[in-house]
Amino acid sequence: MVDYGIWTIITPLVTIGLAIWTRQVILSLLAGIFVGFTVINGFNPFAGVESTLDGIVGIFGSAGSTRTILFCFMVGGLIRLIQVTGGTKALVRYLTEKANIINNKKAVQLLAMFITSVIFIESSISIMAAGTSTNELAKRYGVSREKMAYVIQASCVSVCSSIMINGWGAAMMGVIGVQVSKGFIEGEPFGILAGSMMYNFMAWLTLASVFFYIFSGFKWGAMGESEDRAATGKELRDGAFPITSEEDVEVIESAQGKESILNFLMPLIPTILMVPIGLYITGNGDLANGSGSTSVFWGVMLGTSCSFIYFVGRKILNVESFFTHLFAGYASMIPLGAIMTLAFLMGNVSGDLNTGAYITQSIDGIIPSGFSAAFVFLIAVVMAISTGTSWGTFSIMIPIGIQIGAAVGIEPQLMIGAAISGAIFGDMTSPISDTGIVASMATKNDHIDHIRTQFPYAIATGLVATVLFTICGFSMLA
Repeated sequence: MVDYGIWTIITPLVTIGLAIWTRQVILSLLAGIFVGFTVINGFNPFAGVESTLDGIVGIFGSAGSTRTILFCFMVGGLIRLIQVTGGTKALVRYLTEKANIINNKKAVQLLAMFITSVIFIESSISIMAAGTSTNELAKRYGVSREKMAYVIQASCVSVCSSIMINGWGAAMMGVIGVQVSKGFIEGEPFGILAGSMMYNFMAWLTLASVFFYIFSGFKWGAMGESEDRAATGKELRDGAFPITSEEDVEVIESAQGKESILNFLMPLIPTILMVPIGLYITGNGDLANGSGSTSVFWGVMLGTSCSFIYFVGRKILNVESFFTHLFAGYASMIPLGAIMTLAFLMGNVSGDLNTGAYITQSIDGIIPSGFSAAFVFLIAVVMAISTGTSWGTFSIMIPIGIQIGAAVGIEPQLMIGAAISGAIFGDMTSPISDTGIVASMATKNDHIDHIRTQFPYAIATGLVATVLFTICGFSMLA
């Protein structure tokens, strides 16, 4: 393997630096890949451009990567169908019709948490549904908007990053698959990712923290001030500017009078059920060794087929409108598809440059090997806060974490968990995070107030996660 010296870290440095400066993930990934290929090609920028373009095309030569990217596009189509047929609104209505049992602060917050957990397939719909269904109840029982935004966003990102049958899981499996193909780790991406979920400390600690704050009523810092204010009937602080109004978070409807909870369930149930069946088939009877990318792709294909039969057969949508909305959903996922394509290519370039091994050698004697997982977690935290994207962060940090782990002898599952944990920490604390903005919209919050009150709670959880990653890192080397 060619030794590129200090130039081996140029790709992640350029990517992270540009991401912090421009807050543009696609631009940052593309620039980092170009610089990496330029180094590989003897610092010839023209060869770097050619290799970058060929590399983008080459990603689609991998069946696993292609299936993962197509899965995310097709999930966007299913989400659109659920929205336009009133499926999400029907589910929310069904849950809130039982409001006679929602008679205190704890119940309101638990309802919001439950809704975010049920609608795990897509984070924005999860957050918006939880916010719109609990806003009036929160006002009635004196729960601050800031507290509701914290409960909803923290629960959402924790659940979405831990349940693999969604876009998050497919993307992470794709990134891991690149490292498998490069020989840094062995196994099937689905099994590796499943094993790493127990190390997603930030998610589990966050969910535990949300439960603690709900049931104990304990409050502190800026969040405590917001709760004291809400208890007096004052929803917003003086001078606050809510990011949206109630009308801005209404779901789209094109099937008035035919809204049904089945409109929500019919696209998703076949998709979800097909995944374990696909894993069983592709693993020749062994679920742990089945192909995750194939299974989720089969699942979303079945979900789309069942949706067509159901919506057109019941005349909720005609053939033309079905495909119009389906393709509109696909179009909404174009930025994500671009990020995933570049993320997969980023993993290839980092592997060719042997970035993980170089970083390991550089910190050897400076940072003990046992701190490797905590190191990956903290770097991912900084990047995610700066860029506001958990997806972009784990696409960069998972390959680096795997390569560092392989070099020092730490299980890749721990390093993957550290990268994911750091990514979702930043998602919860960055003012430019998409889930943070949606959470402020859904709860009609002042966005800066939401981030300001949530940040100390996330910091407290993140400190505990850092300690756990350190303990696990040293224990694996013992």
